[in-house]
Amino acid sequence: MESEHLKARVLIVDDDPLLLETMRDILETEAFSVISAQTGEDGLRRIKEDTVDLVVTDIKMPGMDGIQLLHSIKTIDPDMPVIVITGFASVETAVEAIREGAYDYVIKPFEVEKLFTLVRRAVKEKKLAQKNKELMLGLEEASRELDRRLHQLFRLDEVSRTISSAFELDDFLRSLVNATTEAVKARVGSLMLFDDSSQYLTIKVARGLDKDIMDRVRIKKGEGIPGLAAEKKKIISSDEIYKDNIALGRTDRELYQSPHFVSIPISGHNRIWGVLNISAPDENFAFSDVDLRLLTILASQASVALENSQLNGKLQNSYLHTLQVLASAIEAKSKYTRGHSERVSRYASRFARHLKLSEDEIKKLQFACGVHDIGKINIADSILNKPTKLDTHEWQLMREHPNKGVEILIPLGILKEIVPLVKHHHEYFNGKGYPDGLEGEGIPFEARVISLVDAYDAMTSSRPYRERMSEESTLKEIEGYLGEQFDPRVGELFLQTQTEAV
Repeated sequence: MESEHLKARVLIVDDDPLLLETMRDILETEAFSVISAQTGEDGLRRIKEDTVDLVVTDIKMPGMDGIQLLHSIKTIDPDMPVIVITGFASVETAVEAIREGAYDYVIKPFEVEKLFTLVRRAVKEKKLAQKNKELMLGLEEASRELDRRLHQLFRLDEVSRTISSAFELDDFLRSLVNATTEAVKARVGSLMLFDDSSQYLTIKVARGLDKDIMDRVRIKKGEGIPGLAAEKKKIISSDEIYKDNIALGRTDRELYQSPHFVSIPISGHNRIWGVLNISAPDENFAFSDVDLRLLTILASQASVALENSQLNGKLQNSYLHTLQVLASAIEAKSKYTRGHSERVSRYASRFARHLKLSEDEIKKLQFACGVHDIGKINIADSILNKPTKLDTHEWQLMREHPNKGVEILIPLGILKEIVPLVKHHHEYFNGKGYPDGLEGEGIPFEARVISLVDAYDAMTSSRPYRERMSEESTLKEIEGYLGEQFDPRVGELFLQTQTEAV
């Protein structure tokens, strides 16, 4: 195959011989000249001895790893494009690689076409840079400045598309803000999210801001600098603000705490997700084009993460709805348990509002209540509907239903925070419950709430072996077990709520 990159020489460094051979075959089909090394030390030797136009290296290798090799390569040839291949991407490693001069990232398993595209582009840009140098030999000072700018752009071009999606969203956004502020040596940074229902921007994650400011700041689209960036879906910088003689409001001054700043909208698919705000580290700092490019790339990663989180949330809700229907079907097999989970969820929601829990906490509690007995799917109908007390073996099987519920939930990846609530809703405050014998505040708070409302519904409902108890008798029974089965503080509040309801 004749092409403009026929003579381009690519060095591949990887300790996996099979992957090394595979990449060699892939690149040779595109007429690249390929040499290889199985260690970082050997790769560095090949660079010193051979003519190399591009390096593709694994990041995790024994001895000299990919980051160390990258640093050594840049010491020898600052203009050498290096593509790093890794299976361990994160915001921090991406920024570290860019700082050391990496051209781009590829995550294993990688797409062949993506590797082709990156190698072609890197080789083409290096050759272009070399031609530019040759044309500017007579202008040494200008040539050095041009080389520096080109090198910075090469390092940041298409960066961070491989930032890990394995993070939980909160962890991802916190890491992103930390990495972003560190990348430009900023003292203050914040990421604000836009709430479609309230139509406000609020601070989700921040660095260098007091908690009071984080809790208090609420901005509408079009209001303040972040609101302006959200409304216009464009980067707003302090240079632009001062040029247009726009005065900063109190909230703006609290957010930025510096005369120089930039706000980057986080948007995608015709919607605004939020705004990334970064303040300059000092009065003499000016955001360069390279800085703005890096911040824009990182903001785009936040957009991808938020969109994926929304899609994942919809999928989880679908799973939970299916499980709740299944739980209801299990309960419907007995006239005594029909509607139990729905009632428990209703009682828990009412009590949670009395406790002034947040809407997110109430929603989590409702989900957990809806599936808290899903593990009973593994228990025979003859045990569930037995008209007399269970024998020792049957009782042991019944005690397994919290663990069985967890076994159903974990493989689905459904709202990990509800798994402990399903598992521990039969723990006793005195440590004599099951399945783990947790004690006191070692039991998740919401599980202690579910324990109360679950017992309340069980006592006020008929069972095969007894009639339903009266409201008065039920509350007296619960009161008698405060400090033993039930959390005494939470129990007192529950009794108060039920008394007021009556």
